[in-house]
Amino acid sequence: MADLVLEGVLNLEGLLTLEGSSGGKVKVGSNEVLVEVLPSGPPQCSSAPPVLLPPPPASPAQPQPTVWIVNSFNKTVKAGTQAIVAQGMAMQGLTGGPMWPGMVLPSTGNPTVTINNIPINVVNDKAAIFPSGGMATFNSSGQT
Repeated sequence: MADLVLEGVLNLEGLLTLEGSSGGKVKVGSNEVLVEVLPSGPPQCSSAPPVLLPPPPASPAQPQPTVWIVNSFNKTVKAGTQAIVAQGMAMQGLTGGPMWPGMVLPSTGNPTVTINNIPINVVNDKAAIFPSGGMATFNSSGQT
C-alpha cells in the first residue's frame, strides 16, 4: 500500500481524482487529507464539546461529541470518490442524523497545498460548531 504524498507549494485546479496505489491514502506531508463523508459512517471527530441545548435543567437534545464533514466547499478534486475538504460544513450529533451545524475552519496544518488557492484541510484541523461555539478537532480523515 503506497500513499500519495503532496508536498511543497502546489495549487490544484480543475477536475482531478487522486489516489494512492493499492488502497493508499492521499496525504499532505505526513497528514491525511480530510474528505467529505456521510453522517452514517464513522465520525471524523469523537471528542467535540457537547451542545447543551436546550439549557439545563432540561436534557440536551443531542449531546453526542461526534462530528462529520458533510459538505466540502471543493467539489472538483477528490481522493478516490470522496471530495477533498478545502473548508466546508460539519454536523455534530447522533450517527445517521446529526442536528448541530458547524463550519470547517481554514487549515492550520497545511499552509502550502491548495485547491483553487484554498488550503486543503488535514487531520487535526478544526471546525467551529455554531450553537455552542465549541471546537471539533478532526482525528480521522474519513478516507476509505
